[in-house]
Parts: sequence; C-alpha cells; structure tokens
Amino acid sequence: MQTGIPFVQFLLTIAGAVTAALGLALWALESGRDEELTPSRRRLGESWRMLSQAPWRDIIPCITGWLVKKTNDLIRSFFQEADQGIAFGGVVFIILFIFIPLAAALNALFGGSSFLFWYYGTLLAALAFLNVSGETGRLRIVSSMVAVYLGLSFFVVIPVYVLQSFTEVTINSIFSHSVLKSLLVAIIWYVAAYGAGVLIDTWFRSRGIDPVASPTARFINQFLAALPVAYVLTFFALLAGHFGVLEQSPARSWRLVLASTGLTALSLPTTLLILGLGAKNRSLLPVWYLLALFAIFDYSVLVAIVAYAGTDQSVTQTGVLNVLIGLTQDGKAVYMGPQFWILHLPFLPLVVFFLGIGSGFIVKGVIRGVGAFSGPAFAFDQPYLASAFVCAGWALVFWGVALLLKLTFT
Repeated sequence: MQTGIPFVQFLLTIAGAVTAALGLALWALESGRDEELTPSRRRLGESWRMLSQAPWRDIIPCITGWLVKKTNDLIRSFFQEADQGIAFGGVVFIILFIFIPLAAALNALFGGSSFLFWYYGTLLAALAFLNVSGETGRLRIVSSMVAVYLGLSFFVVIPVYVLQSFTEVTINSIFSHSVLKSLLVAIIWYVAAYGAGVLIDTWFRSRGIDPVASPTARFINQFLAALPVAYVLTFFALLAGHFGVLEQSPARSWRLVLASTGLTALSLPTTLLILGLGAKNRSLLPVWYLLALFAIFDYSVLVAIVAYAGTDQSVTQTGVLNVLIGLTQDGKAVYMGPQFWILHLPFLPLVVFFLGIGSGFIVKGVIRGVGAFSGPAFAFDQPYLASAFVCAGWALVFWGVALLLKLTFT
C-alpha cells in the first residue's frame, strides 16, 4: 500500500530547491545593485534593521503583528478596493459582458438551458430603458429600481448562477480536468465573492459604518476574499492525495467542496482575528496561538464531519486524529491520502504565521552573525543578501526534513 511519504519527500525537496533558487536570485539582485538604494530595498532594509534591534523575546509579537497588518492590507487592496484598478474592470467586463453571454448563447443553441440567455435579454432591455429614462426625471423611481436590478444581476445573480453551473461541471468531470478547470472557475468565485462584498460594504455604509474600520465587515471581507483561493486549494489537496497514494479518482461532491472551501476560507479571518488580538497583548501571545490552533482544529473536524459523513469514507473522532497525523483511520499504518490533505487545509493560515516567525528568527540570527564581521549596518545596506541567507536557511530545513523522512521510513 502506498503511504504518501515519498510524495511528501518530493514536495519538501522541491520546496528546498525553489527556496534555494530564490536565495540565489536575491543574492544576484544584491550583487548587481545600483549605488543608490531603491525604495523597495530601503523599506526592506528598514524592516531588517528594526528586527535586528528588537530583543529576541519580541520576535514573535513583531512578526505576528506585521503579518496581520500586511494580510489586512493585501485583502483591502486586492479585494475590497479591487475596482480601483484598471485590470480588474477589464477582467470583469470581459467575463460578464463577453464570455458569459457568448457561453450562454452557445449553450442555448446546442440544446442546453436557455435561462441565462433570456436573462441577459432582460438585462439588455433594462439597459435600453435606463438609456431612455435618463433623459427625463419623471421615471426616477422606476429607473432606480431597474438600476438595482442590474447591479444585483451583474454582481450577484449571474456570478452565483454561473458559479453553481461551472462548479457542478468541475465536480463531475474527469479528475485531471477538474483540477485544471478549478483555476478558471475560481475567477467566477472571485467575482461572486466580490459582488457579495460590495453589497455588504454598501449595507454597512448605509448604517453610517465604515467597512474598513468595522471588525465585523473586515472579518466578512476576509472570508469572502479567501473563498476563491480555498476553492482551488481543495482540488489541489485532492491532487496531492491522488499523487501521494495513487488514488485514481478521489471522491468529490458538492458537500466536500462546500465544506472544504467554506471552512478553509473561514480559517483565515479566524486566525487573523485571534492573532491580531494576541499581538496587542504580547505577554499572553502563546495562549492566543494555542487558542487559534484549537479553533482551526475544530474547523478541520467539521470538514471531516460535513464532507464525509454518510459516505464510505466517514470518520470517527479518533479517526480524524489518526488521519491528521498521517495514519489510516484505525491508526495501523501510515497513509497520506486525499483526506489527509483536505483536513489540513484550514491550518494553512496558521502555518504561514509559523513560517514567518521562523524566518524572523533566521533573519535575526543571520544579521547578528554576519553583522559581527561586516558591521551593524549590514541589514540596511544589503537587505536582499540578508533575505538570501533566510532562503538558504529554509532550504536546509526542507532538505533536512526530507532526508529525515527518508531515513525513518526506509
């Protein structure tokens, strides 16, 4: 029976190679730098210098707070304020006004459902009505209702309908096709999530609440932003199980996809909320990390219950623990199949924090060690080189773990 260990060794080896290659690229970038510091180099250098000056005990709180802030900023830039970018408008226009209408017309032409085709017909009629009514103020109320109908249709109804149809096709396709299609369907998930986010932000603003400053609105938007990524990760987790234990066609269902996607997406705002509170209370930060770990573990158990209950892969509470540590449900053998990878998806945000903390300690150690020979300004003058040392450190870690697994299980 395949255990999945060789595949994990392969992933760790590849991770080490990629990290080492990134380190070489950073070293080359530092070697060929101009005399003047670029803005990005200056910002990175300042970050490394602040980290080098911080006490060892403050590394975890500093990295935790920094990761929470940067993640919030990324979600705000690429999700909540995505409409401010030209690329976003172009992509949404192509999807909503070219790709989907053409697909709906072809589907109706070849005998498929004609609902979406005729629905777009009503939207064209609504646009024509607004074009005429805009020249007079007599139909102001009707025009407002038609505008709301158009807005809800383009950003909620159509994306959700197409998402349901495309996801259904992805679930029932040949497995290798499903993985590739998930990358395309994730775009529809993003548009649908963005439309829902717009409605939620509008509701908060109507009540006089700034959605950027509201913890509730921020939590919801973080969840929505994570949905497309979680959807793709679900299929890649199944792919990992497919390669790991050579399972030809891992079980897929709406229940599995929705449970894995929803709870994996929910793990991101939950982790950010708990660790964001912990970063403000540094003395109890380990307790907050433990609390985040328990919360994410509960999500993992819920994925197992919701996704697999009533199937031939249903698991007990003991079985969930065995699967999570890479064993069969009875705990008698090592087995890292699709369930193993699916149940670990909610832990990914927390893993990123642990990797960030590890990187922080490596950076500080490198700066202290190399700085003893090159001077205290090393971190500021050569930040890319310091980053290259971090990549080298992680490459050694990945390769070391891969070697340890090989020596242990052979």
